[in-house]
Amino acid sequence: MAVISQLGDSAGEQQCGDTKTRRGARSAARHWVVALVFLSRVSQTVLRMAMGALVIPLCEDMQCGAGAKGWLLSAHAAGYCSTQVLGGYLADRLGGKSVVSWALGLSSLAVVATPAAASAFGLRGIIACEVAMGVAMGPIFPSSIRLLARWLPAEERAVASTALDSGITLGSLIVVPLSGIIVVYSDWRAAYAVYGLGMLAFAFVWARLAADSPADCEFCGAEERAFLESAAPQNDKQEGLEDPLGKWSFLRCFSYARLWAIYGSHFSFNYAVYFVNCWSATYYFETFGLRPEQAGLHLSMPHLVNSLVKVLVNPALERQMMGQGADTLRRRRTFSILGFVGLAVFLGLVPTCASLPGTTVLLSVAFGFLALHPSGFKANYMDVTTSRGGLVSGIGNTIGSAGSTVGPLVVAYLCNVTGGWNAAFQSVSLLNVASAVLFSTMSSTLPIEADEAPATNLGDVQSLQLAHTIGSKA
Repeated sequence: MAVISQLGDSAGEQQCGDTKTRRGARSAARHWVVALVFLSRVSQTVLRMAMGALVIPLCEDMQCGAGAKGWLLSAHAAGYCSTQVLGGYLADRLGGKSVVSWALGLSSLAVVATPAAASAFGLRGIIACEVAMGVAMGPIFPSSIRLLARWLPAEERAVASTALDSGITLGSLIVVPLSGIIVVYSDWRAAYAVYGLGMLAFAFVWARLAADSPADCEFCGAEERAFLESAAPQNDKQEGLEDPLGKWSFLRCFSYARLWAIYGSHFSFNYAVYFVNCWSATYYFETFGLRPEQAGLHLSMPHLVNSLVKVLVNPALERQMMGQGADTLRRRRTFSILGFVGLAVFLGLVPTCASLPGTTVLLSVAFGFLALHPSGFKANYMDVTTSRGGLVSGIGNTIGSAGSTVGPLVVAYLCNVTGGWNAAFQSVSLLNVASAVLFSTMSSTLPIEADEAPATNLGDVQSLQLAHTIGSKA
């Protein structure tokens, strides 16, 4: 593969110490593209997490019980699962920009329509809008991964992935206190109107400024464009080479252990995140008698710690491991194993703590470990394929979204059956320990194209494997 060969050559140049071109390309359009995707994550998270922050005043207004809360909290994820693969497929063929533009616009309209649907159809109307928002939002993750894979060289992906995941943290930090403020001065309906209109405004910004590749970007300079053409794969523009994955069936995406290492990790990650985000307000209310507007600091602190770890710890740990000669796979595994085990331990201790400050500290430390994953299994999405990033990440996020869907329902069931929270917290801890084992034994940074390339393209396979080897040591 000509492009893969170029990738290997670029990695080799870096290994030999040629850093002048990279340094010259750092004042970069790609940083602005990362910033746009970051803001899309912020906007997306505000809409996704709004229900968790507003479910108590909403259910007081609509007079719904614990069972209805479970359905309200899982409705978005149910819709979100349905369009991940389609979004990734379309992004591989049409580019990520247009797919994300439509996803942002349509999901914002679903949010804006929620208050009217509640007045007309009650809880069923709200659930329908949550599902519709999830359906519209589903393509954003795989499409943005596909777009970034075309903008970022391998050595920048872990840091960029962490920065992007900080958008999820920032969105969570925004939605919890802001929802409380809006409810105090108005009601939950006003909050949905504010969030939906804000997302719609950002959709126009994205459509105007985002670009599928450096060649399509009007503010990408010639020097940076030349650097990225040699350093980042542009597989859909190759000429004279049969796409080694073109004959794939959909089921082949489930036949690789290295992909299942990511899929399973993503399921556990989403199960844990949605457990905390969806049920924290209820847990503080039932355990300590604090309403969401009173528990704002306690609800926000885990996300603040999560953000600080992403900003301060992840880049420093990445640099330290690279300085010690750790290859890409070792770095990905270290981040993920620490993240899963640390979260399992500290989250498992929460129901044993009778102290309000102690509970907040345990949740905050657990979320600090959760912050390591963007530099682990999430960055691994961009390692394992060079031509099907949209499809693979779409499948992975669909499986992850299944964890978001069943998580709130399982928690509601366990709490009702056991009459407490112990079993719910333990389910998260056990699942995360299992994922630590899964990723530590099955993950890889070798692209699947190396397995699928035709025998006649042996030289291309060797180039791909060479790029993997050099990139892993970079």
